[in-house]
Amino acid sequence: MEEGWFERLTGIMSRMAGGDATALEALYVGFGDPIRRRVRRELERLGVTPTDPADVDGLTLDVCTDLFQRAGSWDPSHGAAPWTWARLRIRALVSAHVGQFADPLPDTGLADADLPVVPPAAAADDGDDNVLCALGRLAAARSDVRLLHEALERVSRPAQQEILFEVKMQAGQGDPSPAATVARAYALRPEAVRQT
Repeated sequence: MEEGWFERLTGIMSRMAGGDATALEALYVGFGDPIRRRVRRELERLGVTPTDPADVDGLTLDVCTDLFQRAGSWDPSHGAAPWTWARLRIRALVSAHVGQFADPLPDTGLADADLPVVPPAAAADDGDDNVLCALGRLAAARSDVRLLHEALERVSRPAQQEILFEVKMQAGQGDPSPAATVARAYALRPEAVRQT
């Protein structure tokens, strides 16, 4: 970058912290390239190769907008550029844009799989059973799940197993306090859920 860029950047961030919306454009136009590089680095980290440059530009604008909203928190005395300071925030924006990864289904479909996950008779139920019933059905169909089921049966009661799975499901869905959520559902204290 050219000489004096950090001072220019500090001025832009200061204007953004004061609510000057024209400074947002100045950030995008004047410092879009290093922000694009950071966005591309995050995309590469996720294994995504953008095919449309508009995707990277859109994410760059999203980052600039996010920096506009957080400009008052950035401290130039640390010497870090805002896009370096906000690298985890940029990671979150790029990850949200990319979405959840999953393996593709086989071309032949699930009907040709070796063992169905749910036996055909269970597919007709109303889907309202609890997690332990689902675990039992899976254990009947898959040996790896059967081992887990047997191990849990040896060390815990069914009520404890149910709470364990509920907490794990809540945590997997991004709940910041899964024990508190499960505690409300089971009329327990969060400490009791954590202990279980």
